[in-house]
Amino acid sequence: MKPRIYLTFDGQCSEAIELYKRAFKTDTLELMLFDQMPAIPGYTLPEKYKTRVMQATLKFGNDFIRMSDCGYAPGFKLNEQETERISVSVEMGVDETKHAFAILSEEGRVGIPLAGTFYSPCAGVVFDKFGVMWNFSAV
Repeated sequence: MKPRIYLTFDGQCSEAIELYKRAFKTDTLELMLFDQMPAIPGYTLPEKYKTRVMQATLKFGNDFIRMSDCGYAPGFKLNEQETERISVSVEMGVDETKHAFAILSEEGRVGIPLAGTFYSPCAGVVFDKFGVMWNFSAV
């Protein structure tokens, strides 16, 4: 068993992909839009959802994360606020930590400023502009 990071958005997934590519100096491995999925009998995809991301895979170190815009469902609400219950924990070098933290905090909110701790030479928490909590701990 291996847990995977899967981030969901409400129409901002393409923008998030570009932000994370810049912050983590990485690439998109896979990208599928909702209008590329096979037809579902009796279901019509609303026009505004056609260009949203059904699923994307982003290279993340030696692994990957997956991302998606939420699918259409009347009355279904997600991604309305940031949360501190779950965070994406990232371990990388000090320089890479400072770079990613700075980019994610540009339009985000710093929860704990980067600083040396007893467990890391550079650790901190930032909520990006989409409300995703990133917990950095340089190694």
